[in-house]
Amino acid sequence: MLTVELQTEIEAPPETVFDLLADHTKIPLWDPHMIESRLFTEGPIVKGSKGITIAEYRGRRIETEIYYDAYDRPKYVSGGTTSGPVKARQTSEFIPIEKGTKINWRMEVEFKGFMRLLEPFMKSTLIKQRKETLDALKEYITKNK
Repeated sequence: MLTVELQTEIEAPPETVFDLLADHTKIPLWDPHMIESRLFTEGPIVKGSKGITIAEYRGRRIETEIYYDAYDRPKYVSGGTTSGPVKARQTSEFIPIEKGTKINWRMEVEFKGFMRLLEPFMKSTLIKQRKETLDALKEYITKNK
């Protein structure tokens, strides 16, 4: 299993950052890789909510079913995948700081099938992709203040 951890700071209140990062239906607004994301479950996101994301990386379209196993606005969200080329679990913690919000992000990834052979090479790719998406989130928030 591969574990990736990142931290970043965004000049916006935790509620703003949480609402854009934790709600997968809003991720296509700012994530350049995300094509579509929707929930299967009705109503607001809560523990147990499920959905699907469709992303594109390096010209490859990836459809993944997701679930939330914790959702405590604006402090903490976690969940994972139930389909796709990898089994992943992500957690994000949103901490108020003087200039806005600090995000502690963690992802645990278990590669399936032949993808396991790529695991030693994937950490730097995952870090790069996540830094890109967090930078895109910062840019989106800055432009839409």
